[in-house]
Formats: sequence, structure tokens, C-alpha cells
Amino acid sequence: MNDMSGDHFMIAASVVVTILAILFITNLILNRKKSSPKSLPKESIRESLIELTERKKQEVPLAQKSQEQTQAVVPEQPIKVVVDEKKWFDRLKGGLRKTHSQIVNGLDEFFTSKSDKVTRDQTLEHLFEILIQADIGVKTSDLLVEKVKSRLTKEDYSDPSKFKSILKEEIFNILSSTKANPKGEIEKPMLSLSENKLPHIVLMVGVNGVGKTTTTGKLAYKAHLRGQKVVIGAADTFRAAAIEQLSVWAERSKAHMIRLKEGADPASVAFETVKKASETNADVCLIDTAGRLQNRQDLMQELAKIGRVVAKENPDAPHEVLLVLDATTGQNALQQAKVFRDVVNITGLVLTKLDGTAKGGIAIAIAAELGLPIRYVGVGESVEDLEIFEAHEFVSALFTE
Repeated sequence: MNDMSGDHFMIAASVVVTILAILFITNLILNRKKSSPKSLPKESIRESLIELTERKKQEVPLAQKSQEQTQAVVPEQPIKVVVDEKKWFDRLKGGLRKTHSQIVNGLDEFFTSKSDKVTRDQTLEHLFEILIQADIGVKTSDLLVEKVKSRLTKEDYSDPSKFKSILKEEIFNILSSTKANPKGEIEKPMLSLSENKLPHIVLMVGVNGVGKTTTTGKLAYKAHLRGQKVVIGAADTFRAAAIEQLSVWAERSKAHMIRLKEGADPASVAFETVKKASETNADVCLIDTAGRLQNRQDLMQELAKIGRVVAKENPDAPHEVLLVLDATTGQNALQQAKVFRDVVNITGLVLTKLDGTAKGGIAIAIAAELGLPIRYVGVGESVEDLEIFEAHEFVSALFTE
């Protein structure tokens, strides 16, 4: 009996152990199914990793891809200058807004107040007054009044539209028909002229404070954008600030700059500049000179000396002498132009700071009295605010509402 009881106990224990084992294994399998994804064979895992790696190599982040595409489309040739004519006209119009108000609005108010009772003498007298206020000057104002008078009939004096149209035409004639350009053809300084004589050597002159150095830098930068190679000479050796300012523009323009120690002989700087421009086959050579009018005799001697030493290196130089004038100084600008004309052979003018001044009429006075062509006009501080002067644009901006 005892033996049988022991056997039964052993069998029962074995069954219990077997059942527990089966339950354990079943539970383990069920848990693994819930918590673990179906595993891949080793070969499948390896292939998946290789595929993933290759995909990552081909994928490029959006920012990086955009940057690479941008770099890829950048042309190797120089950037072209694209002038937005509408924006430029708007800036020019804004620069002449006060002058426009004096001339055009002044005439409109006059005709409105007089109605049909206006007389010829009253109209011409009022025209003279508003031209003087616009800083056109006595001599040029008299000239314009006589021109208008000769073209108007008695009936025309009561027609403000006809009156303004004739005045506009006569101002255009003055601005476009200078001694250097009697036919009034549109000129493009430093573009057409530089095609025949390289390097195209330009002497920048003008009194201190008119924006001469800044204008030199802007012209250099514009030449660089056209793909032209530029050399700049800092011949205003008495102003350290001018030299430093010019060096900044030279860096922007990728231009080679010639500078000597402060107080050095300006003519030496000019000579080295022209020499460097010739040696490096530069397209444009710009020389920024001093503008001290305190002693006119010294100025004459200095500019004359610069002209002589430049001609030694290049017999045709300088090809252009640009006088920079500040429009806000009005009649003083005209007097400065007369002084420099006596000192050096000026080929053209640059009229700066024409940004809202009430003295924009000085451009008309200078063209009429000196017969010098205005090459560039500036209406602000940025590079885009300096553009080639064209008479039809100037007059349109002056008369457009």
C-alpha cells in the first residue's frame, strides 16, 4: 500500500509539474507575441540596413539642397546692372518734389486765383518769381521768361496747360543742349567712352563735403557690377577719413586701391594709380582729389600738377573730369563750378543730394550758364540713388504730379 501511495504521489507531482511547465511556456509565447514584433532573419536585417544607409546618402536636407542649387546657378560672369526704371523715376520725382511744388504748384495756384482775368505781364512776372525761388538764378530765369514769352500768343496766357507745356519744353532744351552735347543726345558716361580707351581715366573734383568721395566709390561699385576691372586712387591725402571711406568702397568693388601715407603728394598718388591701371589692364581708373578752396592758387597748382603727371603715364588722360556739386547749396554750387572750370577742363557734372531740396532748379542754371553736361544725379545715400542723368527723365519728374 505504501509503495502504491508513493507511486501515485510521484505521478501526480509529474502531472502538476508538466501542466505548470505547459502554462509557463504558453504564457511566455503569448507575451512575446504582444510585446515583440516578428523578428527578421539576419540576412534580411543586413539588407535593410544597407538599403537605409544608401537612402540616407541620397537624401539632402532642404536648406542644404536649396543652398547647393543656388550655388550651382550662380553664373561665373560678372553681375549685370539692372536698373528698375520705374523705381528710379519715383526716387527722382521724390527728390524734386519741393522744386515741383514751387514751380508747377505755384503756377497752378496763380492761374486758379486769377481765373480768366490774368494778363501777360502778371503771368510773366509770377513765372520769374517762382523760378528764382527754385534757385534757377536771375540770368537763367530771365532767359526762360523770354523763351516762353516768344512762343505764347495772347490767348495762351489764360491756358495753364499750354503755358506749362511750353515752359517744360524750354527747360528740356536747356538741360539737353549743352556745349558738349549740342544735339541733346543721351550720353552714357563711363560706358560708351571706355570702350575705345582703356583704362578709362576719370578725375573726380569738387569741394570737401559735396559727396565727392562717396560718388567715387559708387561709380567704382557700378563699374564692378558691369564686370569692369577698377583701380581707385586716394589722392585726397590730406583727409584720412576720405582715404578710409574710399578703402571701404574699394573692398566692396573688388577694386585695387592706391594709397600713400597721409599728407603725401597727391600727384604721386595719381601717377601710381594710372600706372597700376595700365599694368593690370583695368577698365576704369578713378582718382579722388582734394577739394580745398580756401587757397584757390594752391588748388590750381595741385590739379594742374595732377593733370601733367597723369598725362606722362597716359597722354590721353584724363578722359573725363567730373565735378561733383551739392544741389542743396544752390547758387553756391554754380559759383564752385565757375571756379573749377577756370582751374581744370571739366567734361561733366555730378549733382548730388537732390533728395527733397527746394533748390533743384540749380541744375537748369548750371546747364544754361556753363554749358556743361550733367552726367549723373544723386537723390540719396545708397548706390541705387545715383544714376546717369537724362534730361527727359529730369523734366518729366519735375512736372509730373
